[in-house]
Amino acid sequence: MTQIYERQDTPDMPKDYTDIQLKIFRDRYAFDGEQFPHDAWRRVANAVATHEDDEAAWQERFYALLSGFKYIPGGRIISAMGTGAGVTAQNCYVLPSPVDSRDGIMDSLRQWVEIQSKGGGVGINMSSLRPRGDAVKGVNGTSSGPVNWAQPFAFISKSVIIQGGSRRGAAMIMLDCDHPDVFEFIHAKETPGVLEGCNVSVCISDSFMAARSTAQ
Repeated sequence: MTQIYERQDTPDMPKDYTDIQLKIFRDRYAFDGEQFPHDAWRRVANAVATHEDDEAAWQERFYALLSGFKYIPGGRIISAMGTGAGVTAQNCYVLPSPVDSRDGIMDSLRQWVEIQSKGGGVGINMSSLRPRGDAVKGVNGTSSGPVNWAQPFAFISKSVIIQGGSRRGAAMIMLDCDHPDVFEFIHAKETPGVLEGCNVSVCISDSFMAARSTAQ
C-alpha cells in the first residue's frame, strides 16, 4: 500500500510555490517541460483515472485530492504515472535472499539491476550465503562471505544505476544477527569504499530480543 501524508492546513497555504518546492519538483519529478507541481498532479490524475468507468469525473476527483499537497503519493508515482516510460510506480522492493551459489548470486544481482534501472529502490538479505572461509567444494576453495558478495550490489547502486533516469540507486543490504559474519558486516563501512552507496541493516530476531531482555 502506498504510504501517504495528508495535510490538514491546506486552505491556509500560500497560493505560490516556494523556491525549494519548485527546485525539488523540477529536479526529481517534472516530465516533458512541466514547470509546476500542478502540472504533474493533472498528469497523474488523468493517468490513474483511465482505470475508472467514469474517467472524466475521476480525473477531477483525483486532481482535487492531489491539489495543494492534500494527498502526497510516493515519489515514483509522481515521476512515473502518465509518462509512458517503462519505469515503476512503486518506491521499494525486497528481493528474496540469493541462492548460495555463483549462479544464484548473479541472478539476484540481475534482478537488482533491473529493478533499479526502472526507478525502484531495493533491498536484500544476504544471510543465505555461507560465511567467509567456509569450504566451496566445487572449486576446492573457500567462500568470500556475504560482505564481499554484497560489494557488487552496493557498487551498482552507487556508481552505475541512475534510477529511472532521475536519481542514484536506493539500496539496503541486510544480514541476520546470528550470521557468523555479522560483526564484519557491522564494521564494514568503517573501511572507505566498502558497501558505499547503500544502507546496511542487521536483522534482529525474536530470540535475540528475548535473550537481551533476560541479560543472557
